[in-house]
Amino acid sequence: MDQTKAINRYRNLLVVCILLIFALGLALYESKIEQYQQQKSSDNTPVQPAAIMTEPLFRIGDTRYSFDMLTNDFQSPLYQIRKLSFEQQLLVLEQAIVETYIANQIALEGNPTKVMAELFPDLGVTDEEVADYYQQNHNTQTPPLETLKPQLSEYLLALKREASKNELLARLLVSSEAQLLVEAPAQPTAK
Repeated sequence: MDQTKAINRYRNLLVVCILLIFALGLALYESKIEQYQQQKSSDNTPVQPAAIMTEPLFRIGDTRYSFDMLTNDFQSPLYQIRKLSFEQQLLVLEQAIVETYIANQIALEGNPTKVMAELFPDLGVTDEEVADYYQQNHNTQTPPLETLKPQLSEYLLALKREASKNELLARLLVSSEAQLLVEAPAQPTAK
């Protein structure tokens, strides 16, 4: 019974950590979008609204209606849906950038172990890190460290992998070695 409670507590902790990682990823994403938009405006390139705004959404009789033709009552919720969809799309594209970059580096080098060691040099979890994490998060009902050590090691390694991939993505975007080419949906203008 106590072990079940402890396992549930660690599951809850894992969910909270995943949500925190997601929140950090979202903050990083918003920062990158702002940076991307600043770069676009500094290039003196006029930002064009996405083509999807003028594509027909529905037809009544012979008239085809696009996003721009709708009233604000419909534009606003459609924009919110498109914005959320765009944000999700960016998260997937960011993962694709990292994974594709790694695959390209492996193809160039021919040695996956060497490439991974160069890209992620400190990717490992020490017994001391596991013990520290355990000490900070255990209570009277927590199973002994030796029982949880494999799960804690795997969890901490997953956190490090995610952080390392986010750092790699940031380096690639800042150095302009990689660039997101999709555009955010245009915000509707008040009618």
